Amino acid sequence: MQFLLPLASILGIEVDVLLDRVKKNAIAWSAVALFALIGIVFILVAVSNAATLAWGPIVGPLAIALVAIVIAIGLWATMAIIEGIARRKALEKRHAQEKTALVTTAAMTALPLLLQSSLMRKIGIPVGGALAAAFLLSKSGGHPRAEDETLD
Repeated sequence: MQFLLPLASILGIEVDVLLDRVKKNAIAWSAVALFALIGIVFILVAVSNAATLAWGPIVGPLAIALVAIVIAIGLWATMAIIEGIARRKALEKRHAQEKTALVTTAAMTALPLLLQSSLMRKIGIPVGGALAAAFLLSKSGGHPRAEDETLD
């Protein structure tokens, strides 16, 4: 924490003002959370009383417990699905990065061998440059005149 104080002073951040603001907001958010929790508890008590009156002293609380368990299982399943999707996306990203690294390594390894060939130096490099230029010019965002033509 000591190394952050000189950095904050260089950036012009008043640490004391920032800490006071965080403390004030923390107290306010704690109060909001406390009163929200009190409200939720009283709503649950009212629902429990209504269920007890409607279905009896055993079935009413059991119905509320069953609903709470179903909601908890639904939330757990949703979180598991979201985590699985995130894990799959991270795995796909890692595979794409590994594939890119492999292709780059192969290209960097093959490049000196290809450049030793006189045919590649005389024909391959100019053709490759022309193809790269054609590709860059064919991209819609790469050519400033392409935007003007689409407006006409």
